[in-house]
Amino acid sequence: MGAAAPLDAHSVLTILHYISPTIQPLPPHLVASQLAFRQSCLKLTPDEPAYLFWPSSDDQHILDALELLQQRPVDDMPSHFEIRYTADDTLCAHADLPQTGIRLVFQWEDDTWKYTNAAKMPFPANSSRSLLDLEIRPAAGDAGQKNTPDPDSYWDSYGELDHEDAAAEFEREQPETNGDYWDLYNSVQGSGDSVVPSPAPEKQRHDLHPIPFSYADMHPSTDPMESLSDRLEALSQRPSVPDEETVVDWETVVDSPPAIDGAREAHALKESLRGVYHLWRSIRKGSDLADKQTFLAIVHEVLEEP
Repeated sequence: MGAAAPLDAHSVLTILHYISPTIQPLPPHLVASQLAFRQSCLKLTPDEPAYLFWPSSDDQHILDALELLQQRPVDDMPSHFEIRYTADDTLCAHADLPQTGIRLVFQWEDDTWKYTNAAKMPFPANSSRSLLDLEIRPAAGDAGQKNTPDPDSYWDSYGELDHEDAAAEFEREQPETNGDYWDLYNSVQGSGDSVVPSPAPEKQRHDLHPIPFSYADMHPSTDPMESLSDRLEALSQRPSVPDEETVVDWETVVDSPPAIDGAREAHALKESLRGVYHLWRSIRKGSDLADKQTFLAIVHEVLEEP
């Protein structure tokens, strides 16, 4: 942080422009971090008195003074302000607003003066006219020495136990021989004070997440009864005797007897019927005997249709 510069009248007039009237928000770059933090946490709005200054018993007096400033013409605004400086926790500048009885408080932050509060006069008792007086003023109760804490003072006052007594107590607690050490080792083994690391926890095998499965999901969405009827109807429409135009003398083409071809057709027909039956049976919930009778009745019904 650079050396602080004196607060000028322009900075005071800039803040007065925004707080008179008090219904407009303050620009963030003109507001000190303490005031900005309070505005954000309490969700304050410009129409609330706490948005501009810390609440106190002088709130009404400060509001009346701000209203008085609103009634004054711009040309009648003061061009000079009496300023005092304080350096308690932070470096602050206090600007007296003439004929109002209040003062604006600025805080030195980010190498500039930022508005932080409005308070009632008079100036604080420990304020100074010059920044130089604050910088050379020694701390109260210290004869010219810097008020810096001693890092060793904390540890020096931590305990009142005498070092010799502590050393004697330590020696009494130590094992006298190597065997005593291992006796102590065995006595604490397995406890919270054991020097033996605990065995690694066994890895728990998590069960695999079951995958929802339904055999019905593997079947087509069409109506099984309709599919069964279509297949049986297709089988019933196959011509039992070939047309004259498609008659072929198979004896001149293949050497196998006709009985073998008939057996193949019968086998193919059985496999087709078996597949249709299993497909239809997979969605049934009745007994196997009842399903067979129902299936045969459907087959007979299809075969009897023209």
